[in-house]
Amino acid sequence: MPTFTSRIADNTRSFNTGFYTRYNNGPLNNHQGDWEVIQIFLDNTGKPEKALYSQHGSGENAAWIDVEKQGNHPIVYVAQGSHANYFRSYQGKIGIENDMVANDGKTIQPADLNLIMLGELGNLPEDQSWLSFEGRWGYWGTEQEVALGSAGPLGPVFNQDGIRWAEPEYYVDSTLNVDGTYFVLALLVANFLTIFLAYILIRAAWKGWGIAKLRKSGLLAHKIIKGRVAVGLLIGVAAIALSIAAFFVPWYTMTATSEAGPLANQGGTTLMTINGVNGLQVNLFLGDVSSDSTSGFASFASAQMPFAIVIAAGIILFALDIIGLKNKNSLGNKLIFGITGLLLPVIFVIAVIMLLPSLLPMTSGLVPGGQIPEQVSNLIQSVGASPIGGTATTLFPIIGSTTVTWGLGLGAYLFIIAAILRVVGGIIVRTAPKPKAEQSPPPPQPQINQ
Repeated sequence: MPTFTSRIADNTRSFNTGFYTRYNNGPLNNHQGDWEVIQIFLDNTGKPEKALYSQHGSGENAAWIDVEKQGNHPIVYVAQGSHANYFRSYQGKIGIENDMVANDGKTIQPADLNLIMLGELGNLPEDQSWLSFEGRWGYWGTEQEVALGSAGPLGPVFNQDGIRWAEPEYYVDSTLNVDGTYFVLALLVANFLTIFLAYILIRAAWKGWGIAKLRKSGLLAHKIIKGRVAVGLLIGVAAIALSIAAFFVPWYTMTATSEAGPLANQGGTTLMTINGVNGLQVNLFLGDVSSDSTSGFASFASAQMPFAIVIAAGIILFALDIIGLKNKNSLGNKLIFGITGLLLPVIFVIAVIMLLPSLLPMTSGLVPGGQIPEQVSNLIQSVGASPIGGTATTLFPIIGSTTVTWGLGLGAYLFIIAAILRVVGGIIVRTAPKPKAEQSPPPPQPQINQ
């Protein structure tokens, strides 16, 4: 059972409840000890105005009207393993959250808690002297482990540079504000797969009904797919095969090499990779030292986008289109306009890379001290400004001159080639002579009476 504590801030406008757990085994890192905080901010009359829920060294805030409540008590959804706190049970899927959140876990009611009102620093009861402890609650860790979030946290008075405890109203303004619009987005992201599959089933049923009707008069596919039409279709099928292969190779990569440290490897060390199987993976440098200490990839902010299912559904619908084919031009159009699904992964990757600079303020809360090093910030700005690819060299402390190379991977280019093949196949189909099955019978000749 976690330890719960609470206090009133000096300005009497903030009520804070702290949660301590012995171990954090979240999706991104593991460490001994974990401190999380729920803060309720009051207006001048003492009524709740807003709430702040801590998450991964930072947090998000919402107006009191947007907080789910049971009576007058706020409802907090705690992520599995990481203990990050959320306002809704369907959150944890957007951006860097990457958490498992639900509403089917153990429920702790206010009556289950033994809240202890803490004194103020400098005037603490003897049994609360632990509040002044400046060390880490768990494994102290190396500088690298501290930076990666693998060391124990500092106590509630000292984490976040002490701002959250000493200046709560200033701190809340540095966190992400969420509201009804954000919650709708989170709900859509969490249920994307269900919504998408429902859409595909409806379209497949509609196409199946059309095929059933067409069977009564006779299917035309075997009569239409001949000659150049067949050649165009084969090129389209080759494009599908390429898109499948693209899922298993990188869509985007970022590598680095430096004068010293873990990046001083010949050929460069992979920092980040994106593909269709694991989504976005970041190297946390926590691999087995006996093999390769630079291999410690963890899935991170994959955006919950099941590209494999999207393209698989597209293939199924395309197969139904072929079975229910009525004319060659409709086949050609489907080949040409189907490039949208193939280019979606490439567009998504480029968009994510372009947005990296705008994510810096959100990720600063994950860095000890809440400050992204200037060299890293400048590097990310360079990557976002040239998402297709590029190289930059920056001087870092300890590891020295570091060259970072980034750009689209083989998978992205396979998608682009597949899209081009589909267009070529579609043009061939559309420009092919009209098959006999589509040719209209000659009009009846008038009869001349002799």
